[in-house]
Formats: sequence, C-alpha cells, structure tokens
Amino acid sequence: MKRNLILILLTVLMSCSKSKKPDIKEYQVPKKIIIAGKIDSIDTKKLDVKLIIRDLYINKELNVKADSLGNFYASFEDYYPTSIVIGYNTYNTILARPGDSIYLKFNGKHKKRIDLLKSIEFSGDAIKENQDATKFQIMCFSDSLYNDWTSHNRAVKEYNVDKYVMYLDTLKEKINNFHATFVNEVKPTKEVENWAKMSLDSDIYYNRLIWYPNDHLRANKLTKKEWDVPNTYYDLLLSALPVKKEKLIYGGRFLYYFSMSFHRRYIMKEFFNDEQNKKYKTIEEYSTAPAHVRDSIEVYSTIKYTPDTLFRQIVLTQYFNIKLEQSNIDPIEKHRDIVDKYIKEPFLIKPLIKKYNKLENHIKNPKIAKNAHLEKLENYSANQIFNFILEKNKGKNIYLECWATWCAPCKEEMPKTKKLMEEIEGKNIVFAFLNVDSKEEAWKANLSEFQIGGQHYYLDKEQSSEIRKFLKVEGIPYYFLINEEGKIVEQGLPPREGISAVVRKKIKKLLQDNIRFQ
Repeated sequence: MKRNLILILLTVLMSCSKSKKPDIKEYQVPKKIIIAGKIDSIDTKKLDVKLIIRDLYINKELNVKADSLGNFYASFEDYYPTSIVIGYNTYNTILARPGDSIYLKFNGKHKKRIDLLKSIEFSGDAIKENQDATKFQIMCFSDSLYNDWTSHNRAVKEYNVDKYVMYLDTLKEKINNFHATFVNEVKPTKEVENWAKMSLDSDIYYNRLIWYPNDHLRANKLTKKEWDVPNTYYDLLLSALPVKKEKLIYGGRFLYYFSMSFHRRYIMKEFFNDEQNKKYKTIEEYSTAPAHVRDSIEVYSTIKYTPDTLFRQIVLTQYFNIKLEQSNIDPIEKHRDIVDKYIKEPFLIKPLIKKYNKLENHIKNPKIAKNAHLEKLENYSANQIFNFILEKNKGKNIYLECWATWCAPCKEEMPKTKKLMEEIEGKNIVFAFLNVDSKEEAWKANLSEFQIGGQHYYLDKEQSSEIRKFLKVEGIPYYFLINEEGKIVEQGLPPREGISAVVRKKIKKLLQDNIRFQ
C-alpha cells in the first residue's frame, strides 16, 4: 500500500510543471518544496540519500532512505528559490522554488559526478531550469577551470600577494569567458544564468581569495607573525557588491558563505584598523572583548562598514540567525531596535522573528520529555561526576555524550540519537548527556525542542573545563561507550558519517545481542 502511494505521488510530480518565472517579491511566506525521485541500479545495501540545503536560514542536511526500488522522497519549507545538493555515491545540484515539486531520475551505479549528471532526467516543476543547471555542471566539471588544482596549489604556495591577485584576475577573465560560452550554447533562463555566474565567482574567485592567506601560511609552514596580507587585501571582496535581489534567486548558498566571510574578513578588519579598537585584537585577529561588548561591536561594525543596504540586511540577519542557532537570544533582544530599523525585507525579517519567538518560548516555557531526567551536580568535581553516573547506572552499559547548546554538529546528532534510543528501548543500555560550556536556560530550551529522553547533566563553566581535562575530551560532540563493568570501551569525536551511525554498530557489538534496527 505504502509503495503504491509513493508511485501515485511520483506520477503526480511527473505530470505537473510550472512555467512561471520566479520573482523575489513573491517570497514573503514559506512554502513547501518537494524533492522526489528514483535511483536506477540502486545498491540495496546502500539506500541512504543525502540532501544538503544551504541558504540564508537553512543550514542542514536531510538524510532520507530510498526503498528497495530506488524511490525516495523529501520535503522542507523555504522562503525563496534555493539550490539543493543531492548525494548518492557522488553529488549533483538542483534548483527549486518555494512550492515546487521536483522529480529526478538518475543511475546510482555512477561514482563519477559527470557520469551521474549525464544520466539525470527531470519531471515536475522547474524542468528547464534543472536541465540547464545540469548542463552547466557537466561543463564545469569537465573544464580545467575547475580541475587544475596543480596550478592553483602552486600559486597558493609560491605567489606573493600581488602576484596572487594577478592570478585571480586571470581566473576572473576565464570565468567571464566560460560563462559567456555557457549562455551562448545552452541559452538558459535568466535566473539560471545569474546562478551560474554566482557559482563560478564563488567557487573559483571569492573562495580562493578568502582562503589564500590561511592556505599560504599552511603551505609554507609560516605563522601570522612571520607573514600576513596587507590591510587592503580584503577590499577585493567589495567587488561582489551591490547585491541585487536577483542574486537571491537560487543564490542563497553563495550569500550564506559570502556574508559570513565578509563579516569576518572585511568588516572586522575595518574595525580593528581603528586605533581605539586595536586593544581587542589578537594576532589571529580574534576579538578579546567580553561577550556583552563583542556582540555590540559586531552589530555596529556591520552597519558602519557595509556600504550596500540590501547586503547589510543580509549580514545582520545572518549574524542574528547564527546566534539563534547557538540558542542565544541575548543579541537580538539587546539590539531589537537595530533589527527593526535595518532589516526590512519580509523574506529576511519574518523567518528571523519566527525563529526568535520559537526559541524564546522554549527558553521561557521549556517542556521536557517525560522520560528525561535532568540534574545539576553542583559542587561535584569531574571525578565525582563521572563516578556518580557509573554508580547510578551500575550493571548497565552506558552511552555518554559531551555536547553544548552552541555546537551545531551536537544539535544535528540529537534527533538521530533520539531515534536510536527508541529503536533499542528496553535493552541493557542507558543514554547520558553532559552539557558543557552552555547557559542553563539554553540547555533546557534545547531539550524542550528535541524532546529527547535519557539522563541529562548540566555542568557549570568550571565543571565543564574540568570534565574536558579529566575525560580527555578533544572536541564536541564527544562520545563514550561504557560496559557493564564501568570500563570505557569506545570513545571519540564524530566520524564523517556522524556519531549515531557509528554508535549503533558499536552498541550492537557491546550488547552482544541480535538487535534489529529499523
């Protein structure tokens, strides 16, 4: 029955198509985007399909499972047209507008990107846009402009700043020629033409411009005390301005990364150039100002040093959005007058305030899962905290995780861990979580949002520092598997596939049981 419903849905997707061109003025409320498809020659032992969504607000991965025939389905909401990276063996990018239902079919046996791209067929909405975008990707990944890493690495290592800027200028000329060829041969829609140009500029020019200083240091084993770019180097970022509204159509990925880099590299450089602000600057150009001062510095510097009004709105929105992602509502509450005065576009302010209201509600009215146990072990040393957890769960296997409310990878893992807990409920294992370096209200707000059970322990600043040293926590999220005798048998940082994917295998081994995961 379920398979029949999927087939009916896919038939509907394949039968509908819109010819309406996107207009950014339309995008004032979020609409659902449906991505569905079929993977021919799918490996039945490998059914995971990854969708990577990056725009001004959405910074997440959707992991969906195809069925044994290769059919898959995913949906999410967005305010404006966006690009989505789909991963199975290799990656391809598709374009979608709010309200679109897109169906794609490709051959899953291909591990080379170009081969997979050549096998794709589109139905549903945005057919022409995605056909053109696919042709663009095939052209790009077949061209030395993308593939000549030998020349690029040599330039990074050997060129001084002036010569590297000249090298970037030659790349800019090649980008323009390549783009002109694409437009002449494919004759894409205007929106795809703009997206293609932004993709080229971002991947080949601006990303290399931004990363050259760090890459040059690393390639030559230098420190910033020994070598650095001049203060005027990041002025080159201004060439991307002004940001016109057309760039928001499918351009969120570029603006997501560029706005953060512009803030970090250009705005803060301008701030530190002011004599009275040099006291806050470290050799790595990090701010040493206390948190309550630092957020004001970041906000007012953005207003002062961002010449383009629309891009200023984007940078401010991105700053406040990142703070909300870190479960921190203080900056937006402190600077609500700035938010109201400077962020005017509905597609920027509406989702920002919606996210703020949701987090504020979780903070002020946390609703913790019924099967969750929360505890503060005040005045406990790191050794006492660890022994308390062992004694409380004596004779049981323990999954122990260190995490923080501002840690994006930690928060991405929580729903997966929750699913894992549900799958092995009733087995001889408990899940315990140590929250470190976080505000208590944010800790409860996160647990309210995740609705995850288990044992949850809040550690203050001093305890957080001690537990990291005591357990040799190298970063977060960091996990431990402890056997029935209280011995740590596995520990580590998340591998590429994530903690949950690895831990489920290790738990099966630990329990020595025939656990059937869903």
